[in-house]
Amino acid sequence: MKILKFTISCAVALLPLVVWSQLPTDSTKKHADSLHKPAMDTVHGSIKVDTVRIIVDSIVKKDCYAEYYDVVRSRGAKAVTDGMQQVVIALKSVDGCHCFLGRVEVTAGKIKPPLFFQQENGEYRPVSAVGKRLEPAFTATMTPEELYTIKDGMSIIFRTVDQEYGRVFFYTFVNKGATSNKPAPSPTDLMKE
Repeated sequence: MKILKFTISCAVALLPLVVWSQLPTDSTKKHADSLHKPAMDTVHGSIKVDTVRIIVDSIVKKDCYAEYYDVVRSRGAKAVTDGMQQVVIALKSVDGCHCFLGRVEVTAGKIKPPLFFQQENGEYRPVSAVGKRLEPAFTATMTPEELYTIKDGMSIIFRTVDQEYGRVFFYTFVNKGATSNKPAPSPTDLMKE
């Protein structure tokens, strides 16, 4: 039992070092594709504390964002067609992660705002009515073409005025029954003598 406690203590102590070692460089930070990778503070060139907490939370336990992201990435998705589409809206902050059902219109393969959140009574309310807005500083860094892109059954990562990070998953376009690559066993198991 003491060995287990010691191992867990070491893992917790070394976790920040592992996170820091996985940070993107200046040349790769623009291309970060998941919430598991930290964003860099553009003013100071340092890591945001809330971003590190999000990473640590994702590593320690899988939240709904990580679960949806992993399934969509491993299965792949068909191109999202035009029309009103059902989605899962994942929002992640320092306080945790929440995923909601919703819908959004797609036109010419791009998201056409507004995004709608489904209420418990089945009705849909526009994102502005539920108090969510994209952060102006975030939207100013992209063209509408980039901001509303759908790729591999997902939106880009976005940031809200509440300092939440999120993504929209077009779950009805995810390939059904597709399997992911089989992980290799340990070298000892694979190359028994």
